[in-house]
Amino acid sequence: MKIFKILFFFLLSFNLHSQCWFNNMLVDVANGSNDFKLFFKDATTSHYDAYKYLYNGNLEKTKVDLLTSLVNDLNNTKYELKKIFDSDISEIEIWKKIKDDPFYAGEFIKESTDTRWLKWKDREFFKVVTKKGNYFEIAMLNKVKTKTGPEYEKLLKEIPDIGERKLISQMQFCLPGFKIPCKKKGEYFIADQVWIKYDNRGRIQDMVVVDAKLSEGTALTSGQTAAKNQSGKGSLAYKPIDSKIKDETSNLDLPDEINQGILIEIKSFYKLFGDGNSNFVGLKKL
Repeated sequence: MKIFKILFFFLLSFNLHSQCWFNNMLVDVANGSNDFKLFFKDATTSHYDAYKYLYNGNLEKTKVDLLTSLVNDLNNTKYELKKIFDSDISEIEIWKKIKDDPFYAGEFIKESTDTRWLKWKDREFFKVVTKKGNYFEIAMLNKVKTKTGPEYEKLLKEIPDIGERKLISQMQFCLPGFKIPCKKKGEYFIADQVWIKYDNRGRIQDMVVVDAKLSEGTALTSGQTAAKNQSGKGSLAYKPIDSKIKDETSNLDLPDEINQGILIEIKSFYKLFGDGNSNFVGLKKL
């Protein structure tokens, strides 16, 4: 067969490490479905690369639709995905999350300092989903600020003392294990809404984090997951140099300003989600 002749010459040029995925591909082709065999019938280098990246990234490597999608993106040289995956194969998990749920792009890009992903963000796909996600976050923030409407009523039902809390949006925190200034990717996260409770002496007691998602199924970023896992058992350090001094529901001064490095106990973490557009659907504790 033509495919095995091509694979044979490819195999000769690979080192032993590379042969692991290649030998596995030979087995999968031999035992795979007709669609999988057809995928490799007129294979190009991108077809083999797609299998290799999925294999090395411990992702499903025999799904033809996933392979085809990856081949298309690899062939678009503007994306420069080969450079991304060749330098760190774990990055393919981000690519798959975006393919599974495009709204994840808007979430991920907020916490990324990687110029390669930021470059991809400027292309149409990222611009559309990021803009849509940002619009939803702002819309939800503006609605809860008024302390009226179904969005705030749902928050009040889930968080009975929310009326006593002060609201600050887009707060950056260092993740557990990282110290100020925690600037690198994976060292910090951004909270959409932070509801802070003070005691009667003006000292911070704890915070409740609410993250707005376009849809219920939109995944948390790795940073958000790490922060969520601290709920009820840990604190997070405020990251920026600029202090927070205003409550966004009243525009009045906070009982005590929030300065860089201050630790705030995270009491709970909630997802406020929509229907994939601009409509509020619900709220759930994570």
